[in-house]
Amino acid sequence: MKQLLSITTIITVTIFMATTAIYAQSFKLERVEPEFWWTGFEKKELQLLVYGEDIGKARVHINNPGIYLRRSIAVENPNYLFLYLDITENASAGEVTLSFSTNSQTLHHTYTLKERKGSDNRHQGFDSSDVIYLLMPDRFANGDPSNDEIPGMIEGVDLDEPYARKGGDIKGILDNLGYIRDLGMTAIWLNPIFENDMPYNYAIGAGFYHGYAATDMYRVDRRFGTNEEFVELVETSQQMGMKVIMDKIHNHVGTHHWFIKDMPTSDWVHDQSIVGNTNYRTDTLMDPYASEADLRSTVKGWFVDEMPDLNQRNPLLADYLIQNTIWWIEYSGIDGIRMDTHPYPYKDYMAEWSRRIMEEYPDFNIVGEVWMQNVATTAWWQYDFPTQSGYNSYLPSVTDFPLYRSVVSGLNEDAGWDTGLARIYYTLGQDFLYTDPFLNVIFVDNHDLVRFMTSVGEDPAKFKLGIVFLLTTRGIPQIYYGTEIMKMGGANDPDKRRLFPGGWPHHEINAFTEDGRKQLGEKRGLPIPEVFELVRHLSEWRKEKDVIHTGKLTHFIPYDNVYVYFRHNDDETVMVILNGDNHNKSLNLERFSEFLGKYRTLKDIITGKESDIGSVIHLSPRQAMILELR
Repeated sequence: MKQLLSITTIITVTIFMATTAIYAQSFKLERVEPEFWWTGFEKKELQLLVYGEDIGKARVHINNPGIYLRRSIAVENPNYLFLYLDITENASAGEVTLSFSTNSQTLHHTYTLKERKGSDNRHQGFDSSDVIYLLMPDRFANGDPSNDEIPGMIEGVDLDEPYARKGGDIKGILDNLGYIRDLGMTAIWLNPIFENDMPYNYAIGAGFYHGYAATDMYRVDRRFGTNEEFVELVETSQQMGMKVIMDKIHNHVGTHHWFIKDMPTSDWVHDQSIVGNTNYRTDTLMDPYASEADLRSTVKGWFVDEMPDLNQRNPLLADYLIQNTIWWIEYSGIDGIRMDTHPYPYKDYMAEWSRRIMEEYPDFNIVGEVWMQNVATTAWWQYDFPTQSGYNSYLPSVTDFPLYRSVVSGLNEDAGWDTGLARIYYTLGQDFLYTDPFLNVIFVDNHDLVRFMTSVGEDPAKFKLGIVFLLTTRGIPQIYYGTEIMKMGGANDPDKRRLFPGGWPHHEINAFTEDGRKQLGEKRGLPIPEVFELVRHLSEWRKEKDVIHTGKLTHFIPYDNVYVYFRHNDDETVMVILNGDNHNKSLNLERFSEFLGKYRTLKDIITGKESDIGSVIHLSPRQAMILELR
């Protein structure tokens, strides 16, 4: 009897072990990224991130002419499998079957390869012939209230809480493209449109309406719309003569990103318990005397607690991020990218990212947000800067924060040897450090800065001086939404990111219309229609002015806080005069004879008046003049 029980036990255990083995070999296929790809890229290798329960245990087989599985990488988390395919020149667009199998289970996944689209109105890049309109989708216009509340998403709309979502969306932007075009803008930069399904903490001022804490990098946030609606926005803008610039972030994602909740590897992000949060001192990256501790804190530290810091030295993650960028460019047809927090990831990764993008899209452009303290450390990030280490960023454009600071400070200071408008003069005088300063993106405010009207003490005359300078100096000018209607706002996040008046049904004044701007001006006691027309008029004027786009810049030392510069080429000369002083001035023209000598008349672009060139120009307090010489 004991022997019989023993045999029965053995049989039972054997059956249990066999069942357990079969169960252990089962797996699920939940996600493949990117969800489709194209033939015809310079680099033939394609990484597929495959996710699902125990998918890492599966063997993979592909039987398709011209497509080969080069590597199948299982990582420490069995829910991931990284496949590297070779998409050869012989590969054809169509469906590809990926077979995943264990001893007990086989799953088939149909993967789609597409043909790359033609280049008409796609991937145009942006340059100094453009004026960029920067807008925050959640705060611009609510065109589709039906997507304000999405079942299953954490946050809906709250119009009373400053840090909450307000319901702006892609439809709202589409509805107002005519306004942006009629303002004279030639490019639109949107703050991030990726899914940001993050919990909020209003008590500490943490809302994620801004889009910089992605939870899915392949999906438009459903409260903004769909991927297809974003493509419609890009295509419609391009048909209307405007380019589209996408905001991307490779330094961090949100804590609720799907791959943060179940990380592929333990080194996918930097360990916050070890590195803490960043010191925000990006000068350490080029400082020859920087300590390892400071450098480590800059690059590895988390930006904020809700944004895990990505480790781009993990080669699987680096490939994933680069491919995500290429996917969005090819899928949507965008013309450029603004890379947020460009210096914070590993600089070797950022260089390779830039190189790869420009290799695949030679007419494209990328501007890196390099929020540095001075010209030298800003110029360091532009391509071909002569670094001691031989580092090359391959980054075409940089954000010109030194010039921004000079404009704001210069308009608010009394004149001095290096104060007042002399600040602008000295800053531009360091342009020899840039590989191409004409590719710098220039601005007087943006989504991270105090509104320009507030920066200049709500002085309309100073405001106009800044606008004239922005639209006539070298570089690629950027206008922040609402600046054209003298929108004000302080340093905190919601204050500088208020709703555009007229973008919501409950708004009494609609600043998208001429009558609305007139009402807004009367209500606030400000020349809003006049300033709007100044922005529109100068933006339209400069569209056909190669002399402003690529002409040389020659400036004269400011005396008595009057700054004079010329934009000139072989065909045309434009003289710009900025009186930064609050007094009448008489400007003796003899000093500028090297430019004025061959001309007889001038036309004031702002007023439209024409006159002979005399010996003196009389200036009103804080007056700006743009003079075409004839």
